[in-house]
Amino acid sequence: MLNTTQTTPHHVYVIELDKEVLQFQDFISANPKYKQGMPCLFVGETRHTPRKRFNYHLVGYKSHDYIRRYAKRLAPEYYANLNPVSGSQAKEVENHLANKLRSLGYAVWQHADILKYQRAHKRVSYRYHDNMQYRIG
Repeated sequence: MLNTTQTTPHHVYVIELDKEVLQFQDFISANPKYKQGMPCLFVGETRHTPRKRFNYHLVGYKSHDYIRRYAKRLAPEYYANLNPVSGSQAKEVENHLANKLRSLGYAVWQHADILKYQRAHKRVSYRYHDNMQYRIG
């Protein structure tokens, strides 16, 4: 079976977020060099067009709460000259763009931040079976 991820063109995209997202400590912690007044952004990569992936975020498909709730618009002025990229380059280009924007004072959220957030907020639940307690998660 062919790995279509490597051959399908990918895209890096940027979504502008409402500044209300700055109320979350995880978002603030991911952006220690944020300059007051600069835009808040989400930087991602996808095998879909940026417009299609943006719409997926809005309906909640593979979308973090911050993006789904605070997305304002797709912001092509940040990524238009970078696309398309190969599947093997996409994550590297995403990280480079996110780091560049952070160094300029933007508040940036990206997939790596989502993973950190999920690990920090992982819920532990317990199941009982035959009078035994089992930890799930």
